[in-house]
Amino acid sequence: MALEVIRSEIGSMEVMQVVEQPIDQYYTKFLPMATPEEIQKISWLKASHHVNKDFSLKGSSQMFIVKVNKRVLVVDTCVGNEKQLLEFPLLTNLKLEFLETLDEIGFDRNSVTDVLCTHLHFDHVGWNTYKKGGLWLPTFPKAKYHFAKDEYDWWHEVAPVNDFLITHKDVLMQSVYPVVRAGLANFVDRDADLGDGISLLSTPGHTAAHISVQIKSGGHTFIIGGDMCHHPCQIAKPDWAMAADFSKEQSIESRRRIFKEIADTETLYTCIHFKSPSFGKVKKNENGEYEYRSIDFTE
Repeated sequence: MALEVIRSEIGSMEVMQVVEQPIDQYYTKFLPMATPEEIQKISWLKASHHVNKDFSLKGSSQMFIVKVNKRVLVVDTCVGNEKQLLEFPLLTNLKLEFLETLDEIGFDRNSVTDVLCTHLHFDHVGWNTYKKGGLWLPTFPKAKYHFAKDEYDWWHEVAPVNDFLITHKDVLMQSVYPVVRAGLANFVDRDADLGDGISLLSTPGHTAAHISVQIKSGGHTFIIGGDMCHHPCQIAKPDWAMAADFSKEQSIESRRRIFKEIADTETLYTCIHFKSPSFGKVKKNENGEYEYRSIDFTE
């Protein structure tokens, strides 16, 4: 079955979201403080499409494709097919029609100029590669794959030995190292300017060197925040850290800093796991609390 593809236009930019799968069932572990009772206290959120009727949280594993100027940018590449993930048996050895969906909508993988991974967790790098003839090959063979050098170095050299690292070594072997061996990796600073209005923002916390991407074109600006937030409830509650954050203190600081910068501006904001319509503006209410106003740009 073909996957859901959501198309949006933001000024002159075209955005597509390829939805790999829902992740609603994981939020009780991701954000245990976001109980239905607490969500009902957030008036703008409880009536939104980001929650279910029982006030549990909605979310997606998805990949963003942004066409801006002459660039075709892919941001975060989901879990991927046939990946071996020791700690995540339900996500191991997936057989989803992801590539078939791209073919069906007429999207040429060779047209991708840039792939940006906000961090190197397994659900953000999976479709960097696909398996053919027993080998892992780059899915976007003509693209530069941008990795924050600090992020890559941490996972490659520093990460402590534990069960999650064992899983993540497999992730590197399956989804990152094949790109490096193919000569497609571009290791960048966390505040790098990639040209054509594409730049990076350092937003550490969820991982040691997590980054977000900011895209500007024709008077429009939006930020794709990776896993800086896992759900819009963290806009209302920036101090709600995700259970697996590398540094909860840093993740809280990153949210507070970015929301302070973009609140009450025209900058649009989203994160990888936000349900569609995924883009919106951050506003500060009369109580000094942040609210999120979703805007539907879908075609």
